Amino acid sequence: LTTNLLKKEFQSTNQYEVGLAVNCLANIVTKDLARDLLQDCVLLIGHTKPYVRKKAVSSMFKLYLKYPPGLRLSFDKLKERLGDGEPAVTSCAVNVVCELA
Repeated sequence: LTTNLLKKEFQSTNQYEVGLAVNCLANIVTKDLARDLLQDCVLLIGHTKPYVRKKAVSSMFKLYLKYPPGLRLSFDKLKERLGDGEPAVTSCAVNVVCELA
């Protein structure tokens, strides 16, 4: 039920609703949620709005902690955000990489 609710919120046209859903996921993540929603968060890393990209990148650390195999599956997309044109997104990506090291 939670998985489907969050997937629905990730599709919202309001960037703040999407950001709130991503933040919620980061706070309540379990191994199963991380496994099921990892690809959705990876898609949000490439969102058109910098606010959503920043939230999605920040949440990746919590997802990786709960579901370590996800790191191999999505690290390339996270690495791409190191070259993002928005400084806030880049700094979040640097933070995630440093915390993982």
